[in-house]
Amino acid sequence: MKLNAVTKTSVEYPDSKSEKSRRTQQKLVEAGIDLFSTYGYDATTTRNVELRANVQRNLISYHFGGKEAFWKACMTKLFGRFYELLLPALSQAKDIEPSERTRFLIRQSVRASAAHPEVMRIMFDEGRCDDWRLEWIVERYTRELFSAVKELLDDGQACGALPALTHLQFYYLLVSSGAMFAMAPEYRLLSGKNSCEEANIDAQAEAIAQLLAPGSSGRNL
Repeated sequence: MKLNAVTKTSVEYPDSKSEKSRRTQQKLVEAGIDLFSTYGYDATTTRNVELRANVQRNLISYHFGGKEAFWKACMTKLFGRFYELLLPALSQAKDIEPSERTRFLIRQSVRASAAHPEVMRIMFDEGRCDDWRLEWIVERYTRELFSAVKELLDDGQACGALPALTHLQFYYLLVSSGAMFAMAPEYRLLSGKNSCEEANIDAQAEAIAQLLAPGSSGRNL
């Protein structure tokens, strides 16, 4: 299972001649990730981001050139973090026997979604709109993720660990398993609990592994 998209996840901050400039850019990107993933692209203004980052007005234009380039920098940082969590799992999976490897990678995918719920929030929002932002995300990140998920399904079906699902069925079942983390406020209102507590993450990872690949015995993986 390969995931070459991780080679396209580093943010090259423009105009970072000084440490102060770099810190400002980092603060803006963190604020941008938060606001874009919560309110969406159209509802998020550059001024709102600057206020959240507690920096002076017009610094997004100064450092990034505008809203579109800034959004891309935020997405690059966010998806980079997500994929960096998956890399160690892919390396570890090489030494696990085939049927358990499938369940192990399913669990790790759920845990990555829990660690960075902003990814799922972005995809819920952008996935509804057939525009340049969705095309940018798909071509830069999710098309390759889909290819990796197809390989995971093919390997799992070959060893009898996964049921007869199509690639797209399996992909969206796996992706949607992170909804409880992306929709943490609703989860909290319904249950009175934090969906991103470690016990809840482990329980969801195990539930999805058992649902998609029943018969797992490696609960501690």
